[in-house]
Amino acid sequence: MSSLMSSVLTKKKIPLALFLLCCIGLIFMWFTPAPAHVQTTGWHSFAIVLFFLAGCVFNVAPLSILSLTMMTLLGVTFTMPATTLISFFGSAPVWLVLFAFFMAIGFRKTNLGARMAYWLIAHFGRSPLALAYVMAVCDLVLAPVIPNTNARGAGILFPINQSLVEALNEPKDPSKRSVSSFLTLATFHLNLIIGGLFLTSMATNPLVASMAASTFGIKISWFQWFAYASVPTLLAAIIVPIVILAIHHPQDQSADLTVVHQTAQAELKKMPKMALNEYLMIAVFVLVVVLWGTSTITKLDNTLIAMLGLTALLILKIIDLDDVFAEKQGWNILLWLAPLIGVTEYLNKTGVVGWIKRVLTSSVAGIPAWLAIAVIVLLYLYVHYLLTSVLVHVQTFFIPFAVILVSLGVPPIVATMLLGLLTCISPGMTHYGTGTASIYYSTGYVSQKEWWKVGFIVSLVNLLIYAGIGTLWWKLLGLW
Repeated sequence: MSSLMSSVLTKKKIPLALFLLCCIGLIFMWFTPAPAHVQTTGWHSFAIVLFFLAGCVFNVAPLSILSLTMMTLLGVTFTMPATTLISFFGSAPVWLVLFAFFMAIGFRKTNLGARMAYWLIAHFGRSPLALAYVMAVCDLVLAPVIPNTNARGAGILFPINQSLVEALNEPKDPSKRSVSSFLTLATFHLNLIIGGLFLTSMATNPLVASMAASTFGIKISWFQWFAYASVPTLLAAIIVPIVILAIHHPQDQSADLTVVHQTAQAELKKMPKMALNEYLMIAVFVLVVVLWGTSTITKLDNTLIAMLGLTALLILKIIDLDDVFAEKQGWNILLWLAPLIGVTEYLNKTGVVGWIKRVLTSSVAGIPAWLAIAVIVLLYLYVHYLLTSVLVHVQTFFIPFAVILVSLGVPPIVATMLLGLLTCISPGMTHYGTGTASIYYSTGYVSQKEWWKVGFIVSLVNLLIYAGIGTLWWKLLGLW
């Protein structure tokens, strides 16, 4: 027991010690002169941002606490005006995510998401592959207004997935491939893939778009993101379940899928008939998605459209203010996403981003462009073996890697979409890459070795689709 406690304490002390070493280095950085064309306030802001990133990488505190600490340090050191810091919380991309989160309450409260899933399973879930596609369709329908793969994958899809595998009543033997283990792997990976389809289907997508706007001066609307991501993402959603089935084919072919239909039908019978609130929820959902899709014509702001949807749900009493106030995950996102978007814009204004561009551009001089591009893309994806958060992944690596790609001749919009989509699927390689990974892995149907093997092969398939078919699609759209 004492040796176990000692091991746990050692594991906690090592990251903390490394974090403190980083802090010492950042203190020295604070007192070094700012590089040419970089304002002193920008240089000091950069040091504090690096403090935040080090805290994230070494997991010394929750993201929100680190984010608030970063803002406090920026204020009390007079590195950034207080009015500028407070203005971060008024960022439109942040409220787009929040309003979408609040609208998602309606799907949970009306039970519409579960009803849709069980109906599709009862009618179309005739094979393991069909069941995987049914789960993907459910995820895709919910994705525009639930900007978090954890919220969809763990909060809505996981309980449904569990009810299906429990109905199959297969033994939890990680050494054997089963229909249950296939569904667990497929549902998990499809959740990550669909996270890249809409600007509002994953919280990192608006962050990527905002960073691209600050760094390269490009703007991506809700419809543009969908148009750019649609072909590679939907193609990946079709191909990946087939690949998983090929490399993780159930050994026991005797699993009776009729019990799955019976379970779905039984769950539907337990539910009351569709109420007016559910029909109204569908109407508001369709209205919001249509307005997002036509925003370039109507000139309505994406955040304003999301606010309209939330207001409609409140007026129609599908949800109430107590539901909004109780949405802790959404308010938590406000505390860390708003400062990150605001700080990135400030670093650009004070010359830091420009300095990073010059340093990184010179670092790849003389290397064949094709080789450098391949290495950068591979590094960006597979660095997630060392990470447990897509937020840390984006905030730490997106700007440097995107800048290098652009310096090598990749158009900014192509670099943005490629890295943005790779961010979404990067947690799929390990059982700790994101919150949903640990939840699905903990079911006990898949061994760690098999989880990593499938994750690595799927990552190669996704990489080929995004870097291959994706770039051809973007060429067809005239992006390069």
